[in-house]
Amino acid sequence: MDKEENGLAEMEWIIQFDELKSSALKELANIGISHVATAIGEISGEKIDISLPDMSYFYKTRLISSDNRGLVGAYLTVEGISDCTEILILLSKNDAMALMNKFINYESVVKTEVSSLSIADQKSIFCEIVSIITATYFSAVDSMFNLRTQCGIPLISFGDGEFSAFINNTLKLNEGISINTSFSTDKKQLTGNFMLIPDPKSVDVFFRAIGLAA
Repeated sequence: MDKEENGLAEMEWIIQFDELKSSALKELANIGISHVATAIGEISGEKIDISLPDMSYFYKTRLISSDNRGLVGAYLTVEGISDCTEILILLSKNDAMALMNKFINYESVVKTEVSSLSIADQKSIFCEIVSIITATYFSAVDSMFNLRTQCGIPLISFGDGEFSAFINNTLKLNEGISINTSFSTDKKQLTGNFMLIPDPKSVDVFFRAIGLAA
């Protein structure tokens, strides 16, 4: 897709979502992420700061071709918002390892260093953290918007240099809307991104649930 086609796609998206619907989608991200901040804070033992949700148009090819060296991530699908809603949680490898260390050593007398564990064990721990984050997120969303979402099993990218292939093989939507929220500890020792990607062609599932369908 060239720049002109990109511009047309983005213009069609802008027309499709009026200010009220755009605000509703941002609030969908905002409600859940505040609860995620609490969950991550409990895992890390630090106060978590979150950014205001930013809604933009995304292209899968841009995500794959961007500088993603040292990134790890989790991917999952969610039913109940659109026909295809996808979630990406992204952190640097160092930040993910630091979060995992805090998680497995919480209230533990004998400390374990995550880097000493196998990749399979590291993925398992990261997957458990992601499951806690997403369960917290969608519990809040369901309560606020009277939805019945259901999360798929998280897929994890934790090997060095595999992130682009991971995105290419997991992300179903080639383009669409992306609601992005960043989070960080108050000391900036941990930062990450939470991306909510509902299919713009079928997100009326969500709008109907909250009484905004055309």
